[in-house]
Formats: sequence, C-alpha cells, structure tokens
Amino acid sequence: MNYNGPKILRVIFFAIPFFCFLVNLYSQEVDITSALKNLEVGKIDAAQTELQKLKEDNSSDPSVIFLDAVLTRNAEESIKKYSTVFEKYPKSKYADVSLYRVFSYYYSLGYYKKAESYYKRLKIDYPASPYIAAADRKIPDKEEIITPSAIVTNVADTTKNNSTLQPQKEKAKFTIQAGAFLSVDNANRLKELLSKDGFPSEIINKVVGGSLLKVVTTGQFISEAEAKSSLSQIEAKYNLKGRVIPLPAKP
Repeated sequence: MNYNGPKILRVIFFAIPFFCFLVNLYSQEVDITSALKNLEVGKIDAAQTELQKLKEDNSSDPSVIFLDAVLTRNAEESIKKYSTVFEKYPKSKYADVSLYRVFSYYYSLGYYKKAESYYKRLKIDYPASPYIAAADRKIPDKEEIITPSAIVTNVADTTKNNSTLQPQKEKAKFTIQAGAFLSVDNANRLKELLSKDGFPSEIINKVVGGSLLKVVTTGQFISEAEAKSSLSQIEAKYNLKGRVIPLPAKP
C-alpha cells in the first residue's frame, strides 16, 4: 500500500489557512451604519453617494445589498433585493429585517397567504428576531389585492420607522425607552448600537427631578402589547432594562 502521509499533511497545512480565510470572508459584513444614520436624518443624497462607493468594491456584500434595497424607490425592485439578502445570505445581520419587509410588502398588497408564508418563515428561521412581534397580526381570510403601483416607497420615512411598505392604517402610540442617561455620550453609544443592528432610535430630552436626561427610544408600535413583546427581545439581546412609554406628542 502506497502511503502518502506527507503529501496529505501538506494539503491539510495549506487548506487550513484557506478555510480560515473563507470563514472570515463570510462572517464579516460591510458597516453601513453611517449611511443608515444619514437616512435617519433625511440625508438621502449622502446615503446614495455612500452606497455607490460601497458598491464599487462590495456589490455582493449582504449589508450593501440591504442598503441598496432601502434606497430603491421602486417597490418591486426593492423586494427583489431584500429577498436576495435572506435567500443568499441567511446569516446576515440584516436577513431577518429583509424577510420582515418582504412580508410587509405582500401584506400591504393584500396577498395575505403569501405574506403569512413569509411570517412563518421568519418565526422558524429567526426565532429571536424582534420583527416577529412587529409582523404578528391577524391575517385576513379574504385577500384584497392591490396593484403594486399603489405602493409608494418614501426612502427617508421607511428607514426611520423600520417598516418599509408596511401599511399605516393606525397611528403608532407607543415606543420603547431603552435607556435614560445624564451623559450625552452614553446615550449616543446606545443609540448607535441599536441603529447599527437595524433598530431605528432617537434621543429625546426629559427633565426628571430637575435633571435633564437623554432618553434613548426605539421603535413605534400601535399597541402596548406589541411594544412589550419587542421590549422583551431587545432586553435579552442587549442585556438592558427598558420600558414601554407613550410616544411623545408631535408639535
């Protein structure tokens, strides 16, 4: 019997670094936080410029594809890009929110059976996703088909409320207070952490006992029960203690 031990060892020796390279390649995604922040404050042109730069060298990166989907005004084209994220890159940090947005699209069009299939997939593939609570709603028995042209995507608004294409039949009444700080830096750190993970957040001022606090809030919810469901998942994910509060009245 011919023994090729040294040759096999050489193959393993060279294969290990290559395997490690592949692991790193697929575990790291491009940071799109800066572009998402620009969208939060309505700087769409700046986000578009950043997207074009990212696409030059990272067009197949799932985070870049997600950002491209967010900035795509045509709803049907946007949905194709969201689908690419969770179909081709199921472990991407934006896979669950992409799946949620596809669910919202079909729900808003009245394709309730198809929407329900995506909702079930969200629960099975991403059981810890906070978007499960956002998608949890009664699915009508009768479909009410709406033409896609009736769906208008406003990039700035959809990025801010984290519910692209979700029908706004009722006005949101609650939000989650993720933290309250005397320090602006601490508040900004939590806000950036939440935003980076796809949870649109903002900082509001609140006077308590004569002290001005920086309150970090995230999410907008129609019902208190919906907000509490998301709160429990956010608390577990970030090891923090938050609470559901009414949305501040708009001036």
